Parts: sequence; structure tokens; C-alpha cells
Amino acid sequence: MSITTELGLDRPMEDVRHETVLNIVRTATLLSQLGGVLFRQFGLTEAQFNVLFALKFKEREWTQSDLGKRLVVTRASVTSVLDKLEEKGLVQREAVPNNRRIYHVNLTAKGRALVDKVEPLYRESIYRTLADISEKDCRTLIHSLERVRAKCIDTG
Repeated sequence: MSITTELGLDRPMEDVRHETVLNIVRTATLLSQLGGVLFRQFGLTEAQFNVLFALKFKEREWTQSDLGKRLVVTRASVTSVLDKLEEKGLVQREAVPNNRRIYHVNLTAKGRALVDKVEPLYRESIYRTLADISEKDCRTLIHSLERVRAKCIDTG
């Protein structure tokens, strides 16, 4: 469905670049909502799942700051999400020796078990959603979006 139809616009958009941005934003919003439905079944928010997922694949110690950079969120947001995950027993923060201001963040056994349970369901959802898009088209889209992000960073 075209963005014009989906948004109920009275006439087609005249600026293809603006239409492109609206398509990206609308698609990201819908994908986020779809993921949110799944995550809520497990008592998680999208942000909480993203933290668990990122921690699952880390290969060295990460601080809260390291985690924030990978998730592209504010330090306050990371702290808030980690507080909730820690309350649920899904992550633990461990003090860094000789530095009382920095903590390493790790999954607990309970956190690993939960992300291991949710991740395959999330992947199934993604595969269903993108079923009509070829792997080649996915790679083309990834490349195009990488170029857009690079321009955002360059001109930011």
C-alpha cells in the first residue's frame, strides 16, 4: 500500500525524497509496534529486549556507557532500562575495581534463558514480515540505509 493511501492523503506526494523518509519512519514504527506485541507477552519492552539481545552477543565486558553507544540511547535511558531489568533479575551490574562510578553489565542466567526463548520468536516474526522481500533486495535496502545514515552523520 502506498504511503499516500496508508496516511489518507488527498493527493500523491510531490517530493520523492520526503515520501522516502515518511516510508522509512512509518515502516520503522510499524515494525516497532509488531515487536512490542511480542515482547509484552514476556513482560518486556522493546528497549529491554534490545538490551538483553545486545548483551547476549557481547564478547568482552561492557559498561553502561558502552551499552548506550550500541543502542543509541541516552545515558539516563540506559540507566532506567537497566534498573527495570535488574529488578526482574535479568541483568546484573558489577562494580569495576578501582572505579566506583562505572559498572559492567551482564546477563544473569534468567536473562539469558529469557532472551534465548524470545529471540527465535522475534526472528520468526521478522521472517514472516519480510517474506516477500528477497535476500538480494534486503541487502540493497541495507546498503541504501547505510548510505543515508552516513550522510546524517556527516551533516549532523
